Amino acid sequence: MTPSVVKKRGRARAALMIALLTLATIFPPQAAQQVVPVQAVFFELELPELNMAPTSQPEIGIPSPTLGTIVLHVLRPQADQIDYGQIGTHVNGQPAMLISQIFTGERGKMVRIDLTRLPDFRLVAGRNTVEILARNRRGRAFYASFVLNTATVNRNNEFSYQVTLGSNTKQPVPPELVLQEPEREVLVPPGARPQKVRLTGVATAVSAVARLMVNGESVAFKRGEQVSTRGLKLVNEQNRVGFDFTYNMPAGTTQIVVEAVDAEGNRTQLKIPVRVGEKGGAQVFTGKKYALVVGVSKFRNNNVGGLSDLRFADADALSLSKFLQSPLGGAFPADNVLLLINEQATLARLQEAMNSFILKAGPEDLLLVFFASHGFPDPLAEQNLYFVTHDTHPDRMSETAFLMKDFYRILQTNVRARRMILLVDTCHSAGLTVSRGVTSRGLSNNLVNLWAEKFLYNEEGKAVITSSDVNESSQEAPHWGGGHGVFTHFLLEGMRGRADIDADHLVTVGELFRYVRRSVRQDTEFRQNPRMLVGTNDRLTLSAVARAAK
Repeated sequence: MTPSVVKKRGRARAALMIALLTLATIFPPQAAQQVVPVQAVFFELELPELNMAPTSQPEIGIPSPTLGTIVLHVLRPQADQIDYGQIGTHVNGQPAMLISQIFTGERGKMVRIDLTRLPDFRLVAGRNTVEILARNRRGRAFYASFVLNTATVNRNNEFSYQVTLGSNTKQPVPPELVLQEPEREVLVPPGARPQKVRLTGVATAVSAVARLMVNGESVAFKRGEQVSTRGLKLVNEQNRVGFDFTYNMPAGTTQIVVEAVDAEGNRTQLKIPVRVGEKGGAQVFTGKKYALVVGVSKFRNNNVGGLSDLRFADADALSLSKFLQSPLGGAFPADNVLLLINEQATLARLQEAMNSFILKAGPEDLLLVFFASHGFPDPLAEQNLYFVTHDTHPDRMSETAFLMKDFYRILQTNVRARRMILLVDTCHSAGLTVSRGVTSRGLSNNLVNLWAEKFLYNEEGKAVITSSDVNESSQEAPHWGGGHGVFTHFLLEGMRGRADIDADHLVTVGELFRYVRRSVRQDTEFRQNPRMLVGTNDRLTLSAVARAAK
């Protein structure tokens, strides 16, 4: 492991510990009875580098993730009753007060966040979250969250990008280049001979795309309506081109450079790392296997406070439970699988499972936890995020739903297994009907999946995948496997063999997660984008593949 990687992991662990301490002080669970949800304008966000005036708009579009400064305003009259030490902020789930300064101004208090002070706080291409919670001298808390959505939302954080403007260009906007396959670094086995790599994607430009190249080799492409964008929301989409190219990659290649050049000489390069894999391939697990599988479609307080029944969360849990117990699914012993669906998945029963059943998995064992239901914040304390159980009452969230902080604490305290796979299929959007009979899982603001990832991920042994990104809906419908959530449908398809990219008849965690992300994104036309962190579990085998299936 390189020193830079060690430092980065150290910073990540430090940030997580600070987050927990901050959540215990500025964001205590007891705040549910003291919080005032933001109805009138109380907080505003300002982006001075973009000359963007303060706004209370919850979602804001920005051209790129290169911002260095965010300013949050706490407005009068409430600001006069709030001391500096009672203001807490988070950027992308990390506590940001270490990079913040607080001032008093004409309109109230201002929190200036310097994103350049520490490298871990740089914004990313896509969706970024900014949260603020302030507590006045009477103990009342006020909370708001903002989403900064970059125009470069389609850029893949696995790749690096370089832009060069033409020497005489009159239009200083480089082409947009989106790679749909591959979605991450190219991994080749040790001692591999030259390989074929399929490259598919879309490029757009203000005027026209003149050339496409792969490592200097010109690539043929199609223009205009022949090219499907599948919901990518590209800028200059009318001038799009698409490519599907098989690159004969020589042995020893360290990166693949895809380049788009427009008619004015502006260039965008996308660089794909190529890495030689470790010897030994997939890691076959030899310890005992345990699974806690929870799926809630029916809620006792259905139609109270906007809480709606789901259609297929229980079917998702049942199908996964059955597959895990099959030979191809890992042959989890029946006694080692605890399935809780609908009326069985009460808060008390889930707490009991988290405090007793998961203790059975020893240090050398594997624990898989699957949770499919609604997930949303307490309407009276939006900084407190919950998993919804069968008996949750929306008006009494703190008493009847599973607080995510408690979920995290129990996992940290009770899980002895060094290997844990956590699959979370929840989101917000109040069960709204969208299209083709598709409904959504969750209510209110959707920071649940971000916080599930931040709380529950530990790169040493734990892998976390959530079904959707910030401000997205997790969808379910009959056309996915006869009635499933799209996330679980492709999870099962991947474990049954479709994720076996290297054709070794074993599906690893890394293979599965990448297959699920790609398939869900494409099948929902990029409206749902799973989040994942696999840590040290990338090569851990989850399922075997029957040769007939291949």
